[in-house]
Formats: sequence, C-alpha cells, structure tokens
Amino acid sequence: MNLEMLTLVLVASLVVMLVAGQWTAFALGICGVLVLFLSKGALGLTALSSVVWNNANSYILIAVPMFLLMGEIILRSGVSSYFYRGIVVLLRRLPGGLLHANIASCAVFSAVSGSSVATAATVGTVAIPEMLKRGYEPKTVFGSLAAGGTLGILIPPSIIMVLYGALVEESIARLFIAGVLPGLFMAGIFMLFIAILLILKPHYAPARGNRSDEDAGGEVLHALPVLGLLVVVLGSIYAGVATPTEASALGALGAIVLAIAYRSFSWRIFNEALMATVKTTCMVALIIIGAQILSTALTYSGVSRSVSEWILALGLGKWEFFLALVVLYIVLGCVVDGISMIYMTLPVLLPVVKTFGFDLVWFGVILTILIELGQITPPVGLNLFTIHAISGGHKFSEVATGSAPYVGLMLLMILLLCLWPEIALWLPTTMRG
Repeated sequence: MNLEMLTLVLVASLVVMLVAGQWTAFALGICGVLVLFLSKGALGLTALSSVVWNNANSYILIAVPMFLLMGEIILRSGVSSYFYRGIVVLLRRLPGGLLHANIASCAVFSAVSGSSVATAATVGTVAIPEMLKRGYEPKTVFGSLAAGGTLGILIPPSIIMVLYGALVEESIARLFIAGVLPGLFMAGIFMLFIAILLILKPHYAPARGNRSDEDAGGEVLHALPVLGLLVVVLGSIYAGVATPTEASALGALGAIVLAIAYRSFSWRIFNEALMATVKTTCMVALIIIGAQILSTALTYSGVSRSVSEWILALGLGKWEFFLALVVLYIVLGCVVDGISMIYMTLPVLLPVVKTFGFDLVWFGVILTILIELGQITPPVGLNLFTIHAISGGHKFSEVATGSAPYVGLMLLMILLLCLWPEIALWLPTTMRG
C-alpha cells in the first residue's frame, strides 16, 4: 500500500473510532496496529512487545503516580481547604478579593494535584456557594475558577511536562523550571484582568469593606504549609539535589506529613488517594502505550517522514508554521484531551519543529499553554463541565462566557513568549546540577 493511501486509512480510522466514542488509548493503539500490519505485514507486529515493555518500564514516568498521590492526599485530607482560607484573607483587600483568591488557590492546588479538573472541583465546591452568597457576579466567579484550574498544567510539577519530556527526550527538570515564570506571569495577567474588570464594573463584587472575616489574620498562616511543600519539591529540583522522580516521592511524603500535622490523615483517606492515583495512572499509561504503538507504526511505515517532508515542501516560514501549529492545537483542544494531543501530533510534527530550530524546552511551555486553553474551550472543555456541575443550577453558557476572556489572555501569554522567549528559558540556565 502506498503512503498516501496508508495515511488516508490512518486518519479515517482514527476519526471514526474517536467519533464513535472509543477510548483514546485503544483508538490510538488499534490504528497503530493497523498501520503496522498494512505496511509491514505480520512481521511488523513483532515490534509491539518491545514498545509496550519500554514504555511501561520507564523510570521517568514513575514521577506521574507520585505527583498524583501528593495531590490526592492534599485534596482529600482537607489541607487544601485550610490553604484556601489563608489565601482568601491574604488577598481580600484587592479589587475583587475572592476572585484573586480563586486564581491563586487554583494555581497552587492544580500544581500540587496535577489535575486541573480535580482542582476546579475542589476549590469551586468551597468558593462558589460563599461567593454567590456574598453577591459576586456568577459569570466572573465561574470564569476565574475554570481558568484558574488550568494553571497547574504549566506551573510545576506538571504531569503534561513529564509526558512531553519523556516523548521528546528533553530534560524534565529543565521543563519544570521553565514553566515557573510563565505560570506566574499568566496568573499575574489573570489577576490584573480581574482587577481592571472590577474597577470598571465594581458591581461585579461586594464592597471591600463588608468582610465578616476582617479580623481573621491568623488564617494567613494556613497558606504556608502547602506553599512550603511546593518550594521543597521545586527547590530540590532547581538546586540539583533531586531528580524530578525523586522530588515526586519527596512531595508525596510531604503531603502525608501535612495531613498528619492537620490531624486529618486516616487509612481510609490514604486508601482512597491510592485508588484514585492508580486509576489515573492506568489511564495515562494506556494512552502512552497506545500512542507509542501508533508512533512506532508511523516511523516504520514512513508516514511520519512523508508528512514532515510535505509540510516543509509547503514553503512556510518559521513563524507561519508556528501560527499554523497554534491554530491546529486550538482546534484539537476543542475535541481531544491534552495527553492525546501530545501523542497524536508530536511523532509527526517534532522533526519539523526541530528543522525550524525551535527550542524544545520553549516549545514544551508553548504546547502546555495550548493544552491549558483546551480545558476551557467547548465542546470538550473539561473544566467548563466541572464548574457547571457544581454551579448550583446555573446555565452552561454562563460558565463558558465567563471563561472566554481567559482564552484571549492565554494567547497573549503565547505572544509574549514568542517576543521574549527568555521568560521561559532564563531560569533553566541558572539551574545547578
């Protein structure tokens, strides 16, 4: 079978299975097996065993369940609720106080948990009833929670960056540190937008003087333990004391210590956290294995090389190609989850990205932001559905409308990274070890 027909069969079969509701992992794996068989016959299938073993036996990917366990314990033990109370008091004097607390809390929680959906649900469950009762405009509340939940995909430790680094064979430690400043910049842009919005439309939030927790200064101390845990995890990586895999284990242990210190640790919570971690890890592992089978098939069959040569033959300039990539990932983000986006596209696009001379650490940060964007764009914006489910009966359109401005802010962050790539690349150059 020639490459054109093979590519057509691949695209058609993948689209049919995804539209039919087949699990992403199995859709990718089945397409890979099909391409291998059509291009190499039964002999090509002998590569499957090594592909599965090499990906299931990866030392780097041990960081995934450890970071997930850290987040699950923090969220399930109630330590996250104490942290939110501290952030609320700390930021209460800013225009739109609790809205800023949403952004800050979501940024830290999602960094700890590695799951934007879990973060949006956890913070939203606490914040939405309280904020609506105080008179905050609903769309603004929902938008800040949905967008804030995405920040942890960029702010390390990030599961997406672990998977990207493993796929492109780039230093995960450098990727983590590269995400720090862009993540903080984006959180700052979100908070600046909220401040300007509340100055222009002060009726979106209650008057700042009407606070029942005005004397709750001691609550601020609750923000320190979780922040301290993140500093220890990231600091050990930055200083070269620990690898990301070792730091993930340190973070999981630190989360257990915090839960015990707050007297909220129990075997029931630990068991629930372990089960949730195993379920999520199995899902991620299946997607990785299925995607690597497809990647191997694309390489063996020559489809990957053929598509790369076709893209280069279009004669696009470096930034024209980059703009096309941004549009591609925005469209994919509307219908496909972030992990699948990475493993579906990079095997084909990575050679072209390298040919145009894009720094892979910088590109990893850009790709992570585009995946974040997909979390708040319908029809498959998982954060939107999460916030809508706990909104107390409000319309889905209110959640989507409230999140829409943050899509533009994320694209603005991508533009800033294009103009000043040092935002992402400076900090990794100062790392030790």
